[in-house]
Amino acid sequence: MRLKKNEHVVLELENGWNVDGKKAILTNKRILFTKKDKIVSEINLNHIAEVIPDISFLGVTSMKIRIFGGREVATTFRCGDLKAVLGSSYILPKQKTITQRWVNTINKLLPR
Repeated sequence: MRLKKNEHVVLELENGWNVDGKKAILTNKRILFTKKDKIVSEINLNHIAEVIPDISFLGVTSMKIRIFGGREVATTFRCGDLKAVLGSSYILPKQKTITQRWVNTINKLLPR
């Protein structure tokens, strides 16, 4: 995976967690989704109006990314390793913590 000039990693999704089987990486310029070290999709931070946490009626926390122009992208961080057998008492609080960290960090990086 190659970063652009003057781009650096700010936050990486911790081991065992993924977004639809992809690793999430936040740089100072983009949100990257990678698989086997290849970028499969990205969202430029300049295109994001805001990022907010969103909780479903089942308690699952997602990150709602609002793009300028009205489009929204929902991203849910999932536990994909053996810790998933610990159940929702482990998964949901950890998911909420990870989501909130990403929401806060992305919002701080957004150009105003």
